[in-house]
Amino acid sequence: MTSKSDLRAELLMRRRAMSDADRRAASLAIAQHAAATPAFGRARRVAVYLSMSSEPGTGPLIEELFTRGIEVVAPISLPDHTLDWSLVEPGAPTTTAPIGMDEPIGPRLGPGTPSTCDLIVLPALAVAHDGHRLGRGAGFYDRALAGVDVPRCALVFAHEVLPDVPHEDHDLPMQMALTPQGLFRVL
Repeated sequence: MTSKSDLRAELLMRRRAMSDADRRAASLAIAQHAAATPAFGRARRVAVYLSMSSEPGTGPLIEELFTRGIEVVAPISLPDHTLDWSLVEPGAPTTTAPIGMDEPIGPRLGPGTPSTCDLIVLPALAVAHDGHRLGRGAGFYDRALAGVDVPRCALVFAHEVLPDVPHEDHDLPMQMALTPQGLFRVL
């Protein structure tokens, strides 16, 4: 099996090769599929990361959640490699964290916030058929969501749903992945 670092490098290279137009179209398609997914339709509060430029964009998804009256919270990275959370407000400014991700500006809700959500949307470089997620390797989400019993959904491009990805025992599996082509459910 390919190592985590080799697979990350390959997937990141492939993402960087995508055009902005292709990424934008993928983001819109993901938002449309989310709108048709019961887990999103039933939610009252969803945790969603604010995407970086090479990732499937979360902007259209967040706009869809706002349209439906769903409260959105997003992570804030802390220096000790843990996450706090804050509300995302329509049109509110964001700031860029030292690790490169955008974060909401606002009162912090505390590290226990994910357990108050109905669904958690995570970034991923790949998701395996068994639900294992390959992230960027810092472990922020694995630590933040340990012991949290809320459905987890990764956003990935279709070519990033793979038969298998290297993983460790502490890596949290996903229950689903949204791609521009539709929803992938882990059985």
